[in-house]
Amino acid sequence: MSQYTDRYASALSLLHRGRPVEAERVLRGLITQAHVRDDEYDEWLRSLVETYRALGRPREAGSVLLYLHRFSEAHAALLADQARADAARARELWARSAAPAQAAELFLQAAREYEQLGLPVQAAIAWAAGGAPQGALTAWERIARDTRLGALPYEQALAGYNLGLAQRRAGRSDGADRELARAQRLLEEVADDFESRGERERAFDCYAILLHLGRELGSFENLCEGYINCIRVLKEDNLKFYVLQYYEDFLRLALEREEFHAAATVCKEAADYARRIGLVYDRSYLKRSADTWWRAAEKNERDGGPVELSENAYLAAVDAFAGLGDFFHVRESYERLARLGLPDARRERYRKVSERYGGVDEQPLSADAVPEYLKQQHAYPPIWELDLVEWELDGDQAAVCALIAGDKRQPAMIRRRALAVLLAELEGVRSGSARDPARLAAVAQQLGELQAYPALRPLEKLYAHPDAAVRRGVMKALRFLYFKRTFILLGRGLRDEDEGVRKAALEALEGLHFPHAFDPLARIFREHPDLKVKITALTSIGRIATLEAGEFLVEVLRHEPDPLREEARRLLWNFENPDIYPILRRHMEVESGPSRQLLNQILRGASGR
Repeated sequence: MSQYTDRYASALSLLHRGRPVEAERVLRGLITQAHVRDDEYDEWLRSLVETYRALGRPREAGSVLLYLHRFSEAHAALLADQARADAARARELWARSAAPAQAAELFLQAAREYEQLGLPVQAAIAWAAGGAPQGALTAWERIARDTRLGALPYEQALAGYNLGLAQRRAGRSDGADRELARAQRLLEEVADDFESRGERERAFDCYAILLHLGRELGSFENLCEGYINCIRVLKEDNLKFYVLQYYEDFLRLALEREEFHAAATVCKEAADYARRIGLVYDRSYLKRSADTWWRAAEKNERDGGPVELSENAYLAAVDAFAGLGDFFHVRESYERLARLGLPDARRERYRKVSERYGGVDEQPLSADAVPEYLKQQHAYPPIWELDLVEWELDGDQAAVCALIAGDKRQPAMIRRRALAVLLAELEGVRSGSARDPARLAAVAQQLGELQAYPALRPLEKLYAHPDAAVRRGVMKALRFLYFKRTFILLGRGLRDEDEGVRKAALEALEGLHFPHAFDPLARIFREHPDLKVKITALTSIGRIATLEAGEFLVEVLRHEPDPLREEARRLLWNFENPDIYPILRRHMEVESGPSRQLLNQILRGASGR
């Protein structure tokens, strides 16, 4: 029997005795227990629907039905309360979970509802999903003409990109080529701007869209540009398994298109990367590089290409096989070189070199293969649409929470918290307290507890509130949001005019330590003038426990004055990654003065543990 059984029985008793106001209060308290079993939680929600119906509050009933995926009932209830935008979203979510035969018509109905409400981005997406390319094109044309995009280069680029795609799908290839070329130029410019401001995660989104453009156009050049830049950003953020995932995706596409030179080069780059960061897949990548160089040479010969290209490919294969100690295949590579249509002197030289390996037998190669889950094709989110939906919603926390609550792809815990925020928001609207600063501060903290990326835009909007209590609530929310974008808003809080807001931001900064937080934390350390902020950022860096973080602490210890030097020493003393110790020894060998003594002290302490 659940510990909540008595409370639920009390709620049912109140409801059946005609006291729905009190029953709703008990049930709302119960649904904050987001950790309970699905069957128990859903039973509470079904009773909550019954309670809202008894209270004559169809919008709240529809919101709960949205969570329960009873989309038809949710749509009807939301319409009954004139919540037309929520009703349109309910229909779209209904379409996404429906059988294909029903889904297309539901998408088209949702698109019509969005159009009537003046929500063209969501309409365009629904038109396309419903198989109506002309409707999608008309909607994207309207969005591209929206004057509000003039001051927003990223959103302007997305609008142009979507318009170009819609033109292609509607059969207007000439206009599409021009629009996509313009969007590509804008995305490249915006990506450069993002990187110059240290917002690499936003630049990454631009490169991911260029990658998608390459897939859409069948352009290997765009694919290369997208993948190379995505991999570069992921490396800078030390997200090593994502790096391998992108390498594998790129290799699969390159091999499918028989772009063997590019694939072999990338395999070699992946081998160097794996070896440099201590992963065991370097020999596997090097073997794939060697084999692919052979394929590149063979294809060039079949195609009648310049013999020098085949020669260079086989020589690259020689280097790769030699790096593996696979001299049997080194010999075979030279034998292949000797058979090419090269000048006689070069062919003879290759033949003689091959004879040096005449007694070498083929040996089994020992190489740890890259895990299969990293080789599977991964579905990347349609950023070019999602970021424009975010722009159109404009930080509407109720709309964001409704979409999360009704989305089956989200974890149940997150959906439950989103529903709780949504019901609190609707209660505020109904009671007339929706804009009350104390209530908004509480909503902000609840948004943070969603731990979901879509919560950031509503929090950014709430931070513009003139009341410091709301801004403090926003800062308190950030400690749950482990995204690089979080630091943009956090940086504003650290410089807020209100001391309470700055204090809440500092507390959030102390809790934000995760691998790809290193770059924004280091930026705050370097650029913020307040010593307390610097120490807090440094402490969070020390808790990341990557080698990059360790190296940063060493540099602080060597070059910064106390108390920063002392904090770096303390963090290195407690550093949880033992791979830092060889780095410390290397620095100690070339260091002198107080820094050398501190490094020696840390190493001696480590040896005694």
